[in-house]
Amino acid sequence: MTTHPYTGTWSPDQFRGKTLVGVDFSNRCLVGVDFTGAVLKDCDFSNSDLSHANFTGADLYRCNFSRSVLYAAELDNANLTRANFTHSFIYGWLLNSTANVTYAQLLNFSIEERRRTVIVSETHPDYIRAIAFGQQIGPTADLCRQDYQVGNYRHTFAELEPQEAALQKSQIYNRLKRLYRENQNGEAALHCLYQERYWLTRSYYRLSPLTLGRFRESMVKTAVRTAGAYLAEVISGYGVRPGRIVRNLVLLWLIFTIATTVIGATSSSNGVLYTTPTHPPVTAAGRVAAPQTTPSVVDIGKPDVQYGRTLHYTLLSTVTPDPQRYTAYGIMDLISLVYFFLAAMLLALLFSSVFIRLLSE
Repeated sequence: MTTHPYTGTWSPDQFRGKTLVGVDFSNRCLVGVDFTGAVLKDCDFSNSDLSHANFTGADLYRCNFSRSVLYAAELDNANLTRANFTHSFIYGWLLNSTANVTYAQLLNFSIEERRRTVIVSETHPDYIRAIAFGQQIGPTADLCRQDYQVGNYRHTFAELEPQEAALQKSQIYNRLKRLYRENQNGEAALHCLYQERYWLTRSYYRLSPLTLGRFRESMVKTAVRTAGAYLAEVISGYGVRPGRIVRNLVLLWLIFTIATTVIGATSSSNGVLYTTPTHPPVTAAGRVAAPQTTPSVVDIGKPDVQYGRTLHYTLLSTVTPDPQRYTAYGIMDLISLVYFFLAAMLLALLFSSVFIRLLSE
C-alpha cells in the first residue's frame, strides 16, 4: 500500500480524532502520542517508538506496526483488523477484549533485550539522552541500549535475565489468549495457551524482578514444579496438542512391543502364554458335546517368536490389563500392568485434548 509523509505539526496532541489515511509515520519517535478516536487506515508505523501512545477507539485497519515499540500503548476498543505487528515490542501494552483483532498478525512479536522502566518527570538530567517528539530514529531494537527521555517520559533500562524474558513472553501470550477467546478465535487462543505455559515453564528457576519469587527459599518446590511442567509439555503438550499425545502413545507401544519380544525370546522365566481356543464337537442330533481335549498353552516367545500374536497381545494390553487368552508371567506381568496404566493415562489425555479442541471451534 502506497503511503505519503505526514506534513503537519509534530505534537502529541495534534492527532486526536483526525482522519489520516495512508500516512507514513515510520522511523519516528511518537512517545505519548494521542490518536484517540482517529481514523488511521493503511498508515505505516513501522520501526517507530509508540510507548504510551493512546489508540483508544482508533481505526487501525491494515496499519503496519512491524518493529514498533508499543510499551504501555493503549489499544482498547481499537479496530486492528489486518494490522501487522510482526517483530513489534508489545510487552506492557494495554490491549483488552474490546479490540477487534480479526486477521491481525499478533503472534510473531519480539522482546527487548533489556528491561524497560518508565517514569514521568518534568526534570531532564544532562546524562540522559534527549529525543524530540517526531524526530527520526534508528532501529527500535537499539533503543534499549541507552537511557533516553522524550518530553516527561524518561526510559531507563536494566539487564534482563532469561527467566524474566520468558516470564514476559508468558504474560503476553496470556493476554493474547484472553483476547482471542473474546474474539471467538479458539484455535489461536489454544496456541497462545500452549505458548503461555511453555514460557512460564522456562521462568521457574531464579529470582524474578517481576514476581519477587525466590528460588532459594523454596528450592524443592521449584524443582518439582519445573520438572512437572516439563513433563506435561513433553508428554501431552500441556493437554492441548493431541498429535503429541498420539506420538508418545505410539512410542510407548513400540517400546512395550520390543520389550515383550526380547524378554519373551531370551528369558526362560519371563514371557507371555497364549491359550488356544477349543471347539467342542457337535453330535448328529445337533447338540454340543463336552470337549474331549484340554486347551493347549503356548509361549508366544519360545521356542520361536510368534510376531502376530505378540502384536495382538501388545495392542490388547493398551486397553485392558487382562487380555483374553494371554497370561503374562514373571517380570512381564509387572511390565504389562505398568504399560496399561501409562497407556490409559495417555488415552485419557488424548480424549481430553480432542474434546478441548472441539470446544474451541
